[in-house]
Amino acid sequence: MNLRELAELLKLSQTTVSRALNGFPEVSEDTRSRVKAAADLHGYRPSAAARRLATGQSGTLGVVFPRERNMLGDLIFTEFLRGCVERASELGYDITLAMARGQQTEEAVYRRAVRSARVDGMILSSPLINDTRIDLMRDIQMPYILHGRTENTTPYPYLDIDNEGAFHKATKLLCDLGHRRIALLNGESKHNYAHDRERGFRKALSEYGISARPEMISGHLMVEQHGASVASRLLALPVPERPTAMVCSSLSHALGVSKVARQLGLRVGHELSLIAHDDRLHEIHSEAFDPPLTATQSSIGEAGQRIVELLVNHLRDPEAPLPKEVWPVDLVVRASTGPAPKE
Repeated sequence: MNLRELAELLKLSQTTVSRALNGFPEVSEDTRSRVKAAADLHGYRPSAAARRLATGQSGTLGVVFPRERNMLGDLIFTEFLRGCVERASELGYDITLAMARGQQTEEAVYRRAVRSARVDGMILSSPLINDTRIDLMRDIQMPYILHGRTENTTPYPYLDIDNEGAFHKATKLLCDLGHRRIALLNGESKHNYAHDRERGFRKALSEYGISARPEMISGHLMVEQHGASVASRLLALPVPERPTAMVCSSLSHALGVSKVARQLGLRVGHELSLIAHDDRLHEIHSEAFDPPLTATQSSIGEAGQRIVELLVNHLRDPEAPLPKEVWPVDLVVRASTGPAPKE
């Protein structure tokens, strides 16, 4: 069945049917439901060419990632991407990926996407503290949404989690348990989420009159090797100097720390307390650690789904207020945290 036949069946204009299927706000909910039910019943699927002619949109959302970071090998990014693709498919959109090498190449990728009209909007991930892509999107008039936040005075659409609150909550728990030498294994310091997490960490320490020691704070790619490397350095310190607790920005960090602790004969939850941020990944679960990990939790897959919803809603109703959401983060206490060891 084509669009004309579906419209004749419903006794509606082709324009109304097309707009109903593509979520335009001026179509009533009753009409939208009736059109969708008929399309499902008769197996109607609009072609990309027909969609573009009817709506001026391609039905495709874009994601650009830097070649320098192997993000397709990053469990957090791939979980986020999975959520994006799932929800986009449900809403009748496709996701296209592009790789860029360096800032200039990345800018060229975005500008080419506008010239070719291949995508309707962009999903921007891993924002820097001051991310220039916000100004670029405004300059090239590309609809977008940011996964995270950045320091920009111009209003912009975003979905983020409360990174500062999560790491304040985690660090405060350790302080309440009597820990005074606490290490932070963070993401790369150029990213805004890492900046927010360190701020929450430092805020909790200051509330207990504890000075944040520079050697106890590190930032790098969130991979197991980095967790192991930092743990090897810090846990080799003399007992009065080494940390009794660590807060990790990822489960990958925590894996590395746990392995080093076992090698040194330190029991996690006793001689060393450990908390990690858990993005609710399919491949790794904090409760599967030995002992189960205390974790700050927020689903990166659900964030991928929601960010697509927000962007599609923005595309369908550009005059609506810009979406701005910050999700709270849960702290789930398990056996990897315990009282500070007596010395």
